[in-house]
Amino acid sequence: MSNFDASNPDAEHVQCAVCEKAIKGGQWFARISHGQWLVALCCPLCTEVFEAKPAAYIRRIETLSLLRSPEGPFKQD
Repeated sequence: MSNFDASNPDAEHVQCAVCEKAIKGGQWFARISHGQWLVALCCPLCTEVFEAKPAAYIRRIETLSLLRSPEGPFKQD
């Protein structure tokens, strides 16, 4: 299951907002706050890419979160 929420430093893992690589044990390169999201980034390149177009990555994270949420289109009836 995806986890893009980097607000909990004790989370088992979070995914890089750009490349989606699993980042375990808080070993992120950077965490950036954008709107209501605090995202983790695994390396300098991903940080640079995110900072160039953060809205595109946040939109993707929000879409994935909605699709996987109980209110989303794939909810279990």
